[in-house]
Amino acid sequence: MIVRPTSLSCVVWLGFVLAGCSEQETSTDVVVGLTTDMAVGFDFYELERTLKVNGVVTQSELVSYGAGNLRLPMELPAQAAEDGATIELSLAALRIGEHVPMVTRTATTRVLAGQSLLLPVSLEAACASVACGAHATCVKGACVDPFLDPSSLPAYDPTWIESAEDACKTASSGAPALVVGKGQMAFASLAESEVVDIEPGPQGGHHVWLALRVTGLRQMGSTLKVNGFYPDLDYKLSPFSSQVTLRKAGDHCELYGIRFQVDRGIAVDAVRGQPLDVTFTLTDPTGDAATAATKVVIAP
Repeated sequence: MIVRPTSLSCVVWLGFVLAGCSEQETSTDVVVGLTTDMAVGFDFYELERTLKVNGVVTQSELVSYGAGNLRLPMELPAQAAEDGATIELSLAALRIGEHVPMVTRTATTRVLAGQSLLLPVSLEAACASVACGAHATCVKGACVDPFLDPSSLPAYDPTWIESAEDACKTASSGAPALVVGKGQMAFASLAESEVVDIEPGPQGGHHVWLALRVTGLRQMGSTLKVNGFYPDLDYKLSPFSSQVTLRKAGDHCELYGIRFQVDRGIAVDAVRGQPLDVTFTLTDPTGDAATAATKVVIAP
């Protein structure tokens, strides 16, 4: 299974190295706050992004989920520029193996002297396949003027990212919660004390395929920890931990294909037919977390 910048102008963020940094930081800049309600790695896989200052390209890059350098929400800091300079961002989201963007978005504004501004830009599912004219962009399914008056923009605050909505954590998703399930390629319900089959792993050991249904936690960058305990054997399995990406599924998100080894440090014959207590903890990059536990029985 698979920090946010602390400086406004001297930043390296997902491959963008900003020139012109000095010990004296300036407060005249624009930081793009990029969000999406789509699932990165599933709804789209790559993102082309181009930033221009006064019509000159200063940043241009293709980032991808597979390369590990595409995570949302994220920041794209623009180079500090003189008062009134035009900032223009162009985005194109692509599905895996495709060259025609499924969603495009542009946003422009101007620099205001002595101010650090946040330019919020969202890639939205409602704009998938919406074609706008040369001087328009899609927002919430409608073609609008891409220019945002700098006087309407909020001051940049690095904590914006902590409450930014994404594909899995929205204002309506509620408190963080987990539902335990099973499945390698899809989520399936799992009853308490259900007998589960195990299979040999490619590198030794035997495992069961588990899954989670998730609400209220970020789609990307969350850390999963799985613990197992055989009560009748008084044996605790070594915990499994991994950084994960959730998949959007209706009004919730899912994580399946969790391979949990059930005979780590113990003979597989000793655990056949045994009840196993499994506990999951999922913590997202903001520190929000949820825990769920269930009991399964290893197949004889």
